[in-house]
Amino acid sequence: MNKADTLKKYIETESFEELSALNSQLIFWVDWREEDDAIVEYCEKCINTGTLNAEMGYSGDELLLTIKYKDQVFTEKVMDRDPTLIFLNRVLQPDYEIRFCKGSDGSDTLAFLPLSKAEWLELENIHGKEKLDDLFEVINQDTQMFSKEWDFE
Repeated sequence: MNKADTLKKYIETESFEELSALNSQLIFWVDWREEDDAIVEYCEKCINTGTLNAEMGYSGDELLLTIKYKDQVFTEKVMDRDPTLIFLNRVLQPDYEIRFCKGSDGSDTLAFLPLSKAEWLELENIHGKEKLDDLFEVINQDTQMFSKEWDFE
C-alpha cells in the first residue's frame, strides 16, 4: 500500500483517531520537550534515506545541531522545536517537504508528515490543494507550531 492510500482515511474523515493510527513509518510525533537530534532521527525513520542523521554539540557556550544529509553538513544554533523543524525542512528541500499535521494542533505532542515532492503532488491531485492545506500546514520561516500563542478564556 502506498502512502496516498494509507493517508486516504485520515484525509477523508479528518479524525484525530485516524491521525493517531498512522504509523511511525509515515508520520512522526514530536513532544515539546524533545531533543533536537531526535527530531531528525524520527524524520529519517519516515523517509528512510539512509543519509540523514544529526548530532548535538557545543561550540563555546552555544548548543549546536548538526544535520548531515547526503554529502552535506548543516549546523545551526539550537533554540527550540519550531526553529529545528524549520531548519530540518530547509535541509531536506527540494527532495522532501515536511508539513505540520494540523489535527494535532493544541497538544504538547505534534505530528508531522514528511513526503517527497512527487508524493505531495499525488495527494494534491487526488484530494485537492485546498483539502491538503486544511489538514497539513506548509512549514516556512515564520511557522509557529509549538510556540503558538493560545488564548484560553
